[in-house]
Amino acid sequence: MKAERRTYDTGRGIHASRKRSVVSNNQPLKASRLAYKLPIIFMILFLGMGIVVQQNYQDITYFMNRPITKVIIENQWQQIEEADVREILSDYMGVGFFDFNVQGVKGALESHSWVAKVTVKKLWPDSLSLNVNEEIAIARWGENSLLNQQGNTFSPDNSEALRSLPKLIGPEGSQFIVMEQYQILSQILFPAGLRLTQLSLTARGSWDLILNESIQVFAGRLNINERLERFVNFYSAQAIAVVKQIERVDLRYSNGIAVRNIEEDLSGVAVR
Repeated sequence: MKAERRTYDTGRGIHASRKRSVVSNNQPLKASRLAYKLPIIFMILFLGMGIVVQQNYQDITYFMNRPITKVIIENQWQQIEEADVREILSDYMGVGFFDFNVQGVKGALESHSWVAKVTVKKLWPDSLSLNVNEEIAIARWGENSLLNQQGNTFSPDNSEALRSLPKLIGPEGSQFIVMEQYQILSQILFPAGLRLTQLSLTARGSWDLILNESIQVFAGRLNINERLERFVNFYSAQAIAVVKQIERVDLRYSNGIAVRNIEEDLSGVAVR
């Protein structure tokens, strides 16, 4: 009885050992065969793609690097002519997408007198996006230049067409001071219905004004705002028929103003 039990137990052990060896030997064989085949498959695919690219190189290159032929305008302009933009772009269009000179187009457009800033973007496969910020003129400066909102000057060819803008005059480099004074004085004059059409700063530092395109005002160098407020109070208290006759005003008095009418040679003094 004991011998039979030993034979049976040993047989189970042999059977289990053989079963484990079968399981452990099959899995590594499958993985090693797949790992051996993958590089060959990738190499065949790579060679095949290389042959296709070589045979169709020109077509693929043209498809990826098509010439830019379309322009998308992102905003509207008041002073810039579209014909001017087309003429500038004509030297750059037709070039492949990746070879297109974005910086060249940006610089060429920003050299236009009415252009403040340009944003240029390429849109694959064959388009160009343009966002052109136009200069905004708020006043004329001297005879042929204009002032923008930042107080910088620019000189477009058609500046004479903007005669309705106020004219500011001053020594070279004084445009920021003159523009700031213009804004302050315009607010003082507005309640009386007076419009500042010209403001001049002389080399000696004196301020001269022209109101409503006809009334000359000499404000001097000191206390300009206070002197102009004095005139506004006087002007607002007069009848319409009286103020229409005013030709010249001198504010260079400590406690009054001198007014000259169109039809009179004498000056009158209005005391505050």
